Amino acid sequence: MDQSYQDSLVTTDDVLVLRIQQGDKEAFTLFYERHRNHMYLSAYHLLRDEDEAHDAVQELFSDVWQRADRIDASGNIKGYLYTVLRNRVLSLMSRSKYFDEYINSFIAFEQQSAKTTEETVLARELEQLLEEKINQLPPKMREVYELSWHGHLSNKEIAQRMAISEGTVKQHKHQAVRILRGKLQRLVSMLLLYL
Repeated sequence: MDQSYQDSLVTTDDVLVLRIQQGDKEAFTLFYERHRNHMYLSAYHLLRDEDEAHDAVQELFSDVWQRADRIDASGNIKGYLYTVLRNRVLSLMSRSKYFDEYINSFIAFEQQSAKTTEETVLARELEQLLEEKINQLPPKMREVYELSWHGHLSNKEIAQRMAISEGTVKQHKHQAVRILRGKLQRLVSMLLLYL
């Protein structure tokens, strides 16, 4: 049996992290190989874009290598990876002109029944952050946003239901996305300071 394969079977994440903290590139390679596919799938479920998911994962593992001293080897290493990945995904989402598509993708991801514990935690954290920001929108804007995204109503249906013009509906939707994007960018910046 290949020695590196045997090493990967008997070496735990905490041992690998300790070795990475000492600059061991082989340990980093083993750690990367062990976690990259799962991290990629989690990023892809949320971003729905292969390139951006790959970028998020590359940034995650770059961060692991460059900031290995910040990882608690005796702590929840998978939890740490998901936290860093969450921050990368939030950052990508909040900077993107496709922010509304990410929200739809996130909602679709949230509705899937088979998820790992870490994916569930990541999804719940993203959902909480998004809900907090939605609840901070002005009342009419929040109502338009919720009827559009959660109610899946067209601009015309929203306008009729709220007795406002379609132009006002479009304006509220545009402003809601702009406000949410701005709030999430600031939130991501603050989160990245603590990693």
